[in-house]
Amino acid sequence: MVGLQDRGKEKVEGYSRGMKQRLHIARTLLHDPEVLFLDEPTIGLDPIGARETRALIRNLQAEQKTILLTTHYVFEADALCVRIAVIDHGKILALDTPEGLKSSVQVYL
Repeated sequence: MVGLQDRGKEKVEGYSRGMKQRLHIARTLLHDPEVLFLDEPTIGLDPIGARETRALIRNLQAEQKTILLTTHYVFEADALCVRIAVIDHGKILALDTPEGLKSSVQVYL
């Protein structure tokens, strides 16, 4: 599921950062939880690793998993989330769908 099947004989210390991130997700999935907490799952990944991780998250969503995702990447939240909360210093400043949030923001050019 996370693309590490041919790397089983390697020591984790030799894994790239992306491989370690995928391993963390695999560990999270071991007990088939209904709710997953993913904290910055694509941070520090190369573009391919980040794309693969986002695809994995979409697959988990298709399996009806509830995912609480923290990210600083607005485009990622827009692409992956049904609802987005914008939080600053522990306070929710906005909570809506991606479309609702985008429609409430004025763009200054």
